[in-house]
Amino acid sequence: MSLRQSHFVTPVSYLLAAELGFLRGVQVVPTRTPSSAEQLRALLAGEQDMVVTAIDNLFEWTRAGADLRLVAQVEASTSLGIHAGGNMGSLADLSGCRFAVDAPDNGFALIAKRLMRDAGVEVDYVVVGGVRERLDALLDGSADATLLGPPFDKLAEQAGFARVADVNALLPELPGQGLVVRAEVLESEELARYLGALVRGVEVGESMEEAQGIELLEHCGYQAAAASTWGSRARTLAVDRRGLELLTEIRRGLDMLPPGISLEGLCDAEPLQRATRSATVDN
Repeated sequence: MSLRQSHFVTPVSYLLAAELGFLRGVQVVPTRTPSSAEQLRALLAGEQDMVVTAIDNLFEWTRAGADLRLVAQVEASTSLGIHAGGNMGSLADLSGCRFAVDAPDNGFALIAKRLMRDAGVEVDYVVVGGVRERLDALLDGSADATLLGPPFDKLAEQAGFARVADVNALLPELPGQGLVVRAEVLESEELARYLGALVRGVEVGESMEEAQGIELLEHCGYQAAAASTWGSRARTLAVDRRGLELLTEIRRGLDMLPPGISLEGLCDAEPLQRATRSATVDN
């Protein structure tokens, strides 16, 4: 059985496992997704088995009827910046602008809403899709500002769109994207082998020289963002509970916390623990 995975940008843990040969014999079919809405549709339709996505999405996806579990955190933190054009140089300058988001009520849009609320700024949220689509919206003028991560943040800066806020500096416990899987594949041997390959990739990455890691990411297309992405890569795939608490607090503060849904309750650590034990034995 092949595991079908969608992601916005290939995570470093996957690239390490692939480049180091740990995915040989592991049947994973990766695809790039244009939006979190498409990820949910594909999960509900049984067209995808797992997705790399913003952990906050689990709130709305569970409410939509998807039976999903968070089994790993494939980024220590998603390196995010708010980028804008024109003469906008601060959050205060964004008042009234068209702000591109993936989905209006989940994921990184809530990060933007939290920061705008804290800054006392109101913007017009425009739904355009994933990170590549949001960069395109900036470039073609259909949006004035948005949240971007590597390597698209560097592309935006090269095109003249300044970073007006460093999200990670404002929210230092913001968790990176998670690996979310359909409940029916939780105990599959395929998922165990896949997680084991990611664990081995992360472990070997820890012993690599920085220059070697940056070169690997440049080879994989990260270009100018290779250094920052390598520096913020996941050192472990274990889910950071502090990050789950932050996401919950953000929703509570925005009065958008769905009743009866807990990120802690949707996190299943057993598949990763099993894979880690197996990877240790194999080494």
